[in-house]
Amino acid sequence: MFTIAKTEAARGIWSAFKEPLTAPARGMVMVEVIAAGICGTDYHIYSWDSWSAGRIKTPMTIGHEFVGRISAIGEGVTGYEIGDRVSAECHISCGECHYCRTGNAHICEKTSILGVDRPGAFAEQVEVPASNLWRVPEAIPDKHAAVFDPVGNAMHMVSAGKVTAKNVLIVGGGPIGLFAAAIAKAHGARTVALQEPNQARAAIARSLDLDLVVNPRDPDSAAQILSLTDGHGPDVVLEVSGNGVALNDALEIAAPGATFALLGIPSGPVELDLGTKVVMKGVSLIGVTGRRMFETWYQVEAFMLKNPDLMEKVITHVLPATDFQRGFELMDEGACGKIVLDFQQIDQRLPI
Repeated sequence: MFTIAKTEAARGIWSAFKEPLTAPARGMVMVEVIAAGICGTDYHIYSWDSWSAGRIKTPMTIGHEFVGRISAIGEGVTGYEIGDRVSAECHISCGECHYCRTGNAHICEKTSILGVDRPGAFAEQVEVPASNLWRVPEAIPDKHAAVFDPVGNAMHMVSAGKVTAKNVLIVGGGPIGLFAAAIAKAHGARTVALQEPNQARAAIARSLDLDLVVNPRDPDSAAQILSLTDGHGPDVVLEVSGNGVALNDALEIAAPGATFALLGIPSGPVELDLGTKVVMKGVSLIGVTGRRMFETWYQVEAFMLKNPDLMEKVITHVLPATDFQRGFELMDEGACGKIVLDFQQIDQRLPI
């Protein structure tokens, strides 16, 4: 079977052909992949930065955002049938620790991740625990269903920020930031502003009919945000960029008592003026990771069913899976929103 894998400890990503997977183990199912999204995590692995070099054991089939149909069911699995169309939560938690048993499996300390710690979904087949499956309504198109995972990240962040009737600033216009902007608007935010220096992504943001899209490198960007919010600054900041300078700038203009939901991961330590910008302003900082299992999934399903037009605007490319190199090049260039790979047509004659 065709796979996309990290086969060398170096920058890049490669295709490979492997033997089809055997029957799934007890409690597991086999899924024939229809489509899969390229995630920022996949891009980190492609780039071979310090995080991925310290985490990924090569060779590793990557990818964790996907939709497919069940092709085989392991012993002990109930409630599913061959042919069911499913996505899956890529964070595989232990189910037994304090966090899992108190409804916080998204921060399970024993989590393993598809495409990071175990073979992932950039393949014609992927084996997944049945407990992680999510049955997808047929009304949701494949290319939308393939990205439940990143939309879930955005949904978790927006929910943590409690955006309804608030002035919202989104820092970073990558795919998750764009999804967050669409969700915040759908959830009744008073105003939604997004800052993004890449003009291709800024153009996508403008297509979402936000109240303001601003380039943070413009000298009057802060003034534009303050003007939009009647001089008060944003009540909620959704930080997706992982940029320490951008975070500090947002803290500077945020309204007193603002809530910051932080999803972006910085490349290194970030220095903050906690006394002046956080403590004295009464600001709340909330770290957001993954998705709440499975509350977030219900929320994402409802959003996708009601807002297919917004999904279409953020998903800018659907490429044949065999054209995956082009997908990573587009991410290199910043010339895209969300990219989905189509695994339904694979030429078995391709070279390894």
